[in-house]
Amino acid sequence: MAEPAPPPSRRDGDLASPGWDVSWDDIRVFNAIAVGGSMAVAAAQLGLSEATVARRLKALERDLGLQLFTREANRLAPTAIGLELAAEAREIEAAAHRFTIRADVARPLANAPVRITATTSISLLLTMHATAISAAAGGVEIVILSTRSRLDLSRGEADIALRMSKVPTEPGYYAQKVGRLMQALYVRRDIDPASAPVISVNRETSSRIDDYIMAYAAGRPIAARVGDSSARYESIRSAGALSMAPCFMGDADPGLVRLEPPPEQTGDDIYLISHDVSRGRPSVIAVLTALRRLFREQRSRLAGDAVEAKPGR
Repeated sequence: MAEPAPPPSRRDGDLASPGWDVSWDDIRVFNAIAVGGSMAVAAAQLGLSEATVARRLKALERDLGLQLFTREANRLAPTAIGLELAAEAREIEAAAHRFTIRADVARPLANAPVRITATTSISLLLTMHATAISAAAGGVEIVILSTRSRLDLSRGEADIALRMSKVPTEPGYYAQKVGRLMQALYVRRDIDPASAPVISVNRETSSRIDDYIMAYAAGRPIAARVGDSSARYESIRSAGALSMAPCFMGDADPGLVRLEPPPEQTGDDIYLISHDVSRGRPSVIAVLTALRRLFREQRSRLAGDAVEAKPGR
């Protein structure tokens, strides 16, 4: 009986594989064709010749023993198995993209700014103290990304986040409560609260705030609904409206008067969040330290502890 053929030898440094492997380059070619619908589009996207793309696809189909595309008018259409593998290829491409982002973010660049994402109200607080944060961090440049969207720290979309809900619990995240943001009802000092137009919020933004304002209004009509707290503050200050605004903004404005103590049910805990992806950078650690100090110093203002309310009903 003949001896079985020996396994093919591997070059030093090659990884063992059970049979054969599909190269990442071939997967990229396949994915580009699946997305673009033609070899010409795929070739342009990848910076290859159309002949090279055709050759790589033919070799991939041969190695897999599968037909991945059928030719239709002016396009290549994935077969049933081609569609299934195209979904896998998209995930591989996305994972490779995340790999690159993580490597780029983790690279210790001395002059890379530290990006902080926060909601509009917290972004305003950061902006008011931006130079102090930078100085406390040793002159690090900071970028404040004001958005309600949840930028993904694990993918390097930002370096630090200040959030008030849905604190991530996945491995690699670090979260610390640094304060509580309280809001209260304000009106301009020269405006009668009983006749001031009432501005509430859309319930998708905060049903708690809307419930509180509606209860205070006691049947009075709502003139408008404004989701952004900084914009509500501006409506109080400029338009003479009655509405809720963060205490650190309203209490600091001598032209406004607080009508009631800040209700506990509309307050939000503030969390300082970072991720392993960027925590290795000394500049990020320095900014985190500066932010902790800032929120310790601003704790009373954020909580609305400094001002007594003036009855306004």
